[in-house]
Amino acid sequence: MSRPSKPWRIVLPSPDGPTRHLHTSEAATLRAVEAEKTSTTANRITVEKWVDGHWGEWLRWVRTDQGWTAQ
Repeated sequence: MSRPSKPWRIVLPSPDGPTRHLHTSEAATLRAVEAEKTSTTANRITVEKWVDGHWGEWLRWVRTDQGWTAQ
């Protein structure tokens, strides 16, 4: 499979299965993560990047009692 035009994505857990939002750049993805942190009820936000023909986890944010923590 060739590289997608939007090689970054945010993955949010959902009862109906993961919700994915594609982005064109790291900067756009990180801006979207900040927006999701204020609006989502999810306890985890995963950022994935397309590398070497597959999606791989790049960064994970987890909601704690103190706010969001990067892992």
